[in-house]
Amino acid sequence: MILDPDTACALIFKIRRLHGKEAAGPDVLASNDVDEGQPAGASMDDALVEGRDRGNLAEIKGLIEGLESEQKRELSALFLLGRDSDLFEGFEDAKEAASDWPENLANYIQNDPAAAEHLASGLESCGIRCDDREGAR
Repeated sequence: MILDPDTACALIFKIRRLHGKEAAGPDVLASNDVDEGQPAGASMDDALVEGRDRGNLAEIKGLIEGLESEQKRELSALFLLGRDSDLFEGFEDAKEAASDWPENLANYIQNDPAAAEHLASGLESCGIRCDDREGAR
């Protein structure tokens, strides 16, 4: 694997932090467009980019966009392997399927609330656990 597992784990931790904030609930984010005066059609991403989450979003995008194309393909493969493990015989099989993945990987991964768990599961399928790595503590 060309993708450094520490980079993948750093991304997983950042995505978990991002989605942990999403799960904060209606006491943090507007829960009702009419009652809270939020514009109709405002998305969770719109609310998250306001304030201190902007830095975490930028870090996630920066990490992903800073990867070489083969590393992005491997990251996509880890995501697919973790999400749909029963469809692939292993990492190489998922990597082949990842060739058809969206060009804008950063947006796709950051908008999936289960992305961190899919990536972690994909890494575990390759014998790598982020819990055992520096920065997990």
